[in-house]
Amino acid sequence: MSDLSPPPPLAAPTTATAAPRSGADAPEPAGTTTGSLYRRTLATPGAARFLPAAFVGRLPIAMHALGTVLFVQDRSGSYAVGGAVAAAGALSEAACAPRIGRALDRYGQARVLLAALGGHLVGVAALLAAVWTGVPRPLWFAAAVVAGGTLPPVGSCARARWSVLLAGSTLLPTAFALEAAIDELVFILGPTLVTTLVTLVAPAGGLMASAALLTVGVLGLVTQRRTDPGPRPATTAAPERIMRRADARTLVAIVFAIGIGFGGLDVSMVAFAREQGLAALGGLLLGLFATGSGVAGLLGGARPQRRPLRERLLRSVALLAGGFALPLAGVTVAAMIPLALLAGATAAPTMIGVNAMMVRLVPARARTEGFAWLTMAVASGLSVGSPLAGRLIDHGGARLGLVVPAAAGLSAGLTALLCRNRLPDVDATATAEPVPAGHP
Repeated sequence: MSDLSPPPPLAAPTTATAAPRSGADAPEPAGTTTGSLYRRTLATPGAARFLPAAFVGRLPIAMHALGTVLFVQDRSGSYAVGGAVAAAGALSEAACAPRIGRALDRYGQARVLLAALGGHLVGVAALLAAVWTGVPRPLWFAAAVVAGGTLPPVGSCARARWSVLLAGSTLLPTAFALEAAIDELVFILGPTLVTTLVTLVAPAGGLMASAALLTVGVLGLVTQRRTDPGPRPATTAAPERIMRRADARTLVAIVFAIGIGFGGLDVSMVAFAREQGLAALGGLLLGLFATGSGVAGLLGGARPQRRPLRERLLRSVALLAGGFALPLAGVTVAAMIPLALLAGATAAPTMIGVNAMMVRLVPARARTEGFAWLTMAVASGLSVGSPLAGRLIDHGGARLGLVVPAAAGLSAGLTALLCRNRLPDVDATATAEPVPAGHP
């Protein structure tokens, strides 16, 4: 669920286009309160202008895949087919996200976002036409690949802007907690909007609304040139290959497992509500999961962190491993409501920790690409979790589909535990200079 939320401090701004920072570089005063951290973060010059556009442009992250599943399911009668078409788009997004991230670092956000938006709109239009007219199914998958592969990574762009505006500031962790909360708000509103449109308006309503909101958000974001990190200087050496690092691969593996859980939850919760005769509540259940996640993320970012980052990350993944199994105990909608909230409360803290760790690992000139690899991991996980849960639901109902997020959470926890020594043990209050490239 989260294009992920979903990082702390870092190196100084690398381009002349960076907006001036907010004077938040000094250590936190002894009397710092929850509200003051967020007020100071939002007072960063330029933040109040790019945040609304980034929020609107991020809604399709929670709408496109689910809208695809429900539209295709309506036309084909199968959750498995819907999940498979959505998975093709997610796999394409996963394959292309790092390359788009690298292009964003090299050429700046405006040019790349506009090009990606154009490709995505073409793909969505082709998908709608292909499924609606019943052309051969391989063309459904081809259109989904185009739409997914060109989905603009708005969340990565927003985080890259924060990492420049608050470079070296103790407020950067709070900014990323705010980003995680925004991601979860997106996952409250997005699925609810999609299921409402599909149920009450038209089967294609979710996909069409997703494309329209993405257009508004991207156009709004590209006009905010003052906070655009800008293109990498031509004289700058090419960045290192991030996935050659064992620590980065560990983070990606953890997020991949979480993405499987997100994909399984998306499909299973909607199917669960339909089995209970309350189809319109499927989006609400997903919204409750996101609410728990967003609240937990905001609370975590509201106070200065004292514990080492690796310790916090390992604790949050351990909680997530248990939390993703909780929906299995939901036998009625009334029982599922608190379980969805509690399960969600384990998601954002983990994603915040992962993003924070990625900031520590990669140099500033490759920051967007680093976030894009995490986006890739979530998208890849979704591409596995959605069709797998869909197939299990077709054969054994929604409760069998909920086994997918439970197993995915356990996998994330085991990966973090077994690979914990690959992650740098940095202090929470240390400066955010990236770990040297030679770190194992």
